[in-house]
Amino acid sequence: MPRQAREVSPSGYYHIMMRGIDKDFIYQSSNDKAYIVKLLKEDDKLDLAAYCVMDNHLHLVLQGESMALAQSLRKINIKYAMHYNFVHDRVGHVFQNRYRSEIVASDRYFTHLIRYVHNNPVKAGLVAEARQYLWSSYSEYLASEDVISLQQKRFVLGLFAKGTEGFKAFHLEPDEHEYLDTAEDIGRNRQKRAQAIIDAFCITRGIVDRSFLKRYPQQAEELVAELLRHTKLSHRTIAGLLEVSANIVHQVSKTLAGETNDAGKKQ
Repeated sequence: MPRQAREVSPSGYYHIMMRGIDKDFIYQSSNDKAYIVKLLKEDDKLDLAAYCVMDNHLHLVLQGESMALAQSLRKINIKYAMHYNFVHDRVGHVFQNRYRSEIVASDRYFTHLIRYVHNNPVKAGLVAEARQYLWSSYSEYLASEDVISLQQKRFVLGLFAKGTEGFKAFHLEPDEHEYLDTAEDIGRNRQKRAQAIIDAFCITRGIVDRSFLKRYPQQAEELVAELLRHTKLSHRTIAGLLEVSANIVHQVSKTLAGETNDAGKKQ
């Protein structure tokens, strides 16, 4: 089956994600992470706006022509695979298939995406704040640039009203959007978002025991509606989290769908 052609970004910016084969940790040590960062820095055809090296995958936000980027990334993958196999005394593929990519179509999405990339280690529980992680470009926006270019740094900081201070504050704000990532990270983020919604709901209503929802169906339906609006969890998962019948979730979902259709007809 032929490969599908990659979409061309109208802004020239792309979000790239590369992961290890079989979900393996391919950036196991500080030396592994330092080597992939070195390769990114040495390639003068990659104009990076953000990067983050996790244990089993790599996020890049970069600008360039699609074909040239593909060639550079292919070379980097080959060099890194040779290094990794030699250092860890192994043979075979290192990366899972070809890299995945998505286009960046607006400045708003661009800034949100950079925040998401930098906050990957925070969401994974590795650090409390993005500034504490050594293997991302976050610190380059606060001090001297190394892998990212001065031009990209100025452009990104220029998108924030207060420059560096606005950049730092923006990274501390919550984000409900989903971006290109590993299936495990997407699932983990959805669960965390759902738990935060549940906790906030219970706190504002003085609920200390989740079984309380079984006795008060109206409040249970309100919480179900919040989870359906702000997460992409399945009906079965929501029912399990709240310990309610899946039928309740289905009925609330139908009600929300009807409200959406009615609102669309009135416009």
